[in-house]
Amino acid sequence: MTKLLIKNGYVVTVDDDFTIYPKGAVYVKNGRIVEVGDSSVLEKKYEVQGVETIDAQGKAVIPGLINTHLHSGIIRGTAEDLPLWEWISKHVDPKHKVLTAEDAYVASSLCYGESLLAGTTCVVDMYRFMDRCADAAEETGIRAVLVPYVADRPNYSYFETIEDNIRLVEERHGSANDRIHVWFGLEHLVYCTEEAYHRVADLAVKYGVGIHTHGEESIDMVQRISRKYGCSPIQLFYNRGILGPKTLLAHCVWLTPIEMELLAKTGTSVAHCPISNMKLASGVAPIPAYLAKGISVGLATDGVKENNNLDLFEEMKFASLLQKVHHLNAELMPAEETLRIATIYGAKAIGLDHEIGSIEAGKKADLVLVNLRRLHMAPILEDDYANIVANIVFSANGGDVDTVLVDGKVVVEEHKLMTVDEEYLIDKATQTTKALIERRRPFVPDAPTIDDIEV
Repeated sequence: MTKLLIKNGYVVTVDDDFTIYPKGAVYVKNGRIVEVGDSSVLEKKYEVQGVETIDAQGKAVIPGLINTHLHSGIIRGTAEDLPLWEWISKHVDPKHKVLTAEDAYVASSLCYGESLLAGTTCVVDMYRFMDRCADAAEETGIRAVLVPYVADRPNYSYFETIEDNIRLVEERHGSANDRIHVWFGLEHLVYCTEEAYHRVADLAVKYGVGIHTHGEESIDMVQRISRKYGCSPIQLFYNRGILGPKTLLAHCVWLTPIEMELLAKTGTSVAHCPISNMKLASGVAPIPAYLAKGISVGLATDGVKENNNLDLFEEMKFASLLQKVHHLNAELMPAEETLRIATIYGAKAIGLDHEIGSIEAGKKADLVLVNLRRLHMAPILEDDYANIVANIVFSANGGDVDTVLVDGKVVVEEHKLMTVDEEYLIDKATQTTKALIERRRPFVPDAPTIDDIEV
C-alpha cells in the first residue's frame, strides 16, 4: 500500500512534547508519515478513494519499539542458572564452534518474527553468518542493524573476521530499501586484540557506520581487565579509539562516575539489558545517572538464551521497576521516560532518531497498534487520571500487539505474521536446535572457567 490512513486510535507520538491524541490518526504515504492529528480532521482530509484505512478503534498507536542489543539464537531454555562467564564458557562458546550458516538463518528468522509479533520494529543484532541474517531481515520485514561477532585472538578463530565484516558492510549496508544497516562488531575485550580495536575504529570512519560491543557487563571481568591493563575496560576502549557518537556499548553495568563522564564526553551510547543482567546476576546498570549526564540509552533484551524472550513491553516494566527497588526511590524511571527509552532514545542511540522512534511527519512509518480492549489494560482513563502510558509500560505485553507496520507495510495483522510461516519456523527451530546441541556436545566437557580465560 502506498497511501494509508490509521484512524480512531489512541495515538501516543513520543515527540518532544509527548503529544497524545485520544482519538487520533496517522496518514502514511510511500512508507513515511505525512501527518498526525485528530482523527476527525485527518479523515476529512485523507479518507478518499485510493487511500486504504485501518480502524484503530480500541487500540493505542505507538512508535515501533527498538531493541538496541540482541543476539539471535535458538538454544532458549537450555543454558540456565549460571553466572555470565561460566554460562558463556559452558554453553555459548561451544555452540559457536559448531554453528552453521543455516543455523544462523533459522535463529534470526525465529527471533525477528518473535520481535515483530511483540511490537519491535528495529533490532540491533550481533550474531554470526550475518549475510543469512540479512536474508532473514529482508524476508520478515524487520528493520535491522546487523553486527557480526568479530574476534581475532587465536582461541576464537571460529568467530567472524574483520574481513567478513567489511564484506558485509559493502554488500548489505543500506539494502532492502535502507531497512538493513551493517555496523562493525567486536565481541568482548578478551576475544579481540588491541590491533582489532584500532582497525575497526578506522574502518567505521571510512564506511560511515557504527561500532557495537559489550561493555563492563560483569564485575569479575572488569576487575581482571583492570588488573592486567591498569585501567578499566571503558578507559581501554577510549585508549583504543572506539568510543564516540557512533558507538553503542551493551550493558555498562559497572561504570564509575569518571567512566560515565567519558561516555558523555565522547557521545557514546548504551544499550540497557535489565532482564539479562538480572538473570545472569551481572548487576544493575545505573541508568538514571546515565540519563542525567545526557548519555543516550536504549532498551534491549539481549538474546533468547539469557532473557528468555524478546518482549520489549516486559523489558520496559522490568527496566523501570528494577531502578525503583534498587535505589529505593519510586519516582525513578516513570512510564513516560521508560517508553522514550524503548523508542526515541533507542533511535538516538543508533543514530536513527531522524528517521524512527516517534510518530512525526517525515519519519518512516514504523508503527505498532496495541489492543486496549483487554481486561489487564482496563480501564483507559483521560484528563486528570490519564493512564494510557502507564498501562502501556506496566500492564501491556507483546501478546497485546495487534498490528505492526515497518516502512508503512503491514507485517503483523491481528497478531499474525504476514511475511513468514510461524508454524514452519517453530518446527524448523526445534529440529535445528536438536541437531546443534548434539554437534556441540563434544565441546562442553572442555569448557574453560573464567580463571582459564586469557585477558
